[in-house]
Amino acid sequence: MPASPFVKATTPALAALLIGLLLTLFATPPPAHAAYPTSGAIGSLHKTLGGNAGKLGPATGPQRCTLIQKGCYQSFKNGSIHWTKATGAHATWGAVRTAWKKSGWERGPLGYPTSNEYRSGSEIRQKFQHGRIAWTAKSGAKITPTKTAKAAAPSSFTVTGSGFGHGVGMSQYGARGMAAAGKSSTQILEHYYHSAKVTTTSKNADDSLRVQLLTGKKSVTVTPRSGHLRVKAGSKTIESGAKVTIERTSSGTVQAKIGSKSYAGAKLVVEWQGTRYWKGSAATTVSVSGAQNGASGTYRHGRLEIGQLNKTLNVINVLKLNKEYLPGIAEMPASWQSEALRSQAIASRTYAYRNLGAPKAACGCNVYDEVASQRFLGWNNENAKDSGPWRKAVAATQTASGSTVKAARVITYKGSLIDAVYSSSAGGKTHSAAEVWGSPVPYLVSVDDSPSKYASAKNPNASWTVTVKQAAMAKAFGLRDVRSLSVSKTGSGLVKTVKATSMAGKTASLTGAQLRTKLTLKSPSFSVK
Repeated sequence: MPASPFVKATTPALAALLIGLLLTLFATPPPAHAAYPTSGAIGSLHKTLGGNAGKLGPATGPQRCTLIQKGCYQSFKNGSIHWTKATGAHATWGAVRTAWKKSGWERGPLGYPTSNEYRSGSEIRQKFQHGRIAWTAKSGAKITPTKTAKAAAPSSFTVTGSGFGHGVGMSQYGARGMAAAGKSSTQILEHYYHSAKVTTTSKNADDSLRVQLLTGKKSVTVTPRSGHLRVKAGSKTIESGAKVTIERTSSGTVQAKIGSKSYAGAKLVVEWQGTRYWKGSAATTVSVSGAQNGASGTYRHGRLEIGQLNKTLNVINVLKLNKEYLPGIAEMPASWQSEALRSQAIASRTYAYRNLGAPKAACGCNVYDEVASQRFLGWNNENAKDSGPWRKAVAATQTASGSTVKAARVITYKGSLIDAVYSSSAGGKTHSAAEVWGSPVPYLVSVDDSPSKYASAKNPNASWTVTVKQAAMAKAFGLRDVRSLSVSKTGSGLVKTVKATSMAGKTASLTGAQLRTKLTLKSPSFSVK
């Protein structure tokens, strides 16, 4: 590199002089306290206590006026001075200061100091707005709040967070953001399910699935919307074009009331026209009372098997997984990009495939129709006015011959189906299965979820804020009141524990999951002020 004109014009003598000046300037650093002057009431008190050579020593930081009640403070080598217009300037140091710090400084039950340290008998004491601290060599520092201390408890807490749901696996809004950026369904899924692969398999392609629609009720009505249904009770088959009421009996059977007659059996089967169980007739649907969060659900495919579970009815929809179940899944808006919808179709299929096999004892089903598994709305979703793109996404991820599916795309890890869990969004980073559920899963680790915050993702929960009132927070922790909260997090931002401290100094802790449940927070990633 050529020399600069300035270097060319500098004589050796002048260069030596400049170097000497630089060495003089930087050879001996100025005293650490030189940059932190004291002033005002804080400066006056510091001077009274002996200045830099006194009790507090030199200042170690500038004077700051950022505290509650428009308070100011300055830190010194051996303590600090706090000031407000109401309390004046007072210094704290030693064990008394440590105790005040542990209590939460000026935001704690004591408030600001209203005196400096003084001796009373064998104790060293200091007064505060809402109490005092007393110290002895034998007992150490003891806080004694006054009755007015409770007034300092915050009336509410601000909780800020990001994401919605457990945050493990695929982020749905992240999939939307990635699809908008031109990524394929394979790229999306292989990003969120670390080291897993999207592949095509013919196994399970035409299998049936048992979906629990309803339990916990003693009576349910099944109504054909047009055409007829039929009830199979033991060796009898009864056809009806009207509502059928099905009830449990005390003897452990279920019975169907059709007209003026009743038909009972250990299990009832309900079929309707236009299905693969009753071919050669015009297609119809049936409605099942209370099947969708108390409202009636409408079903086009399969058949119903109704028995008893825990002394209540158990209503199961048996239907083909690919052709009849997946179109009724309502987990992603059909208006989203096709690659996002295909990602959802593949994830939903993989989840369902993994749950095939012997029915769960808890439900007599393979999957539930709600978020405990996947939200299944049946015909209400499949036949919705805007559902076309979703049905196309399902069809695009499988290969069919007539009404029979021959192969379909799934997600595997080392040749086995993965547990394809997903949530709305994680807000920055997804969480690992180990963080959320306690057991590591190689393909469910924390990965980047910044796409869920892209403008194109249009995520309403990219960030959120809620206000929690004092009474609700205290109830959550089982304390009389809550003065302050301490939050610990994992590397992905998941809240591990939250520790609450009351005005009286009592503490209680909850896991992040427990507090999220008690306060009905949107995600396990949050902060509290």
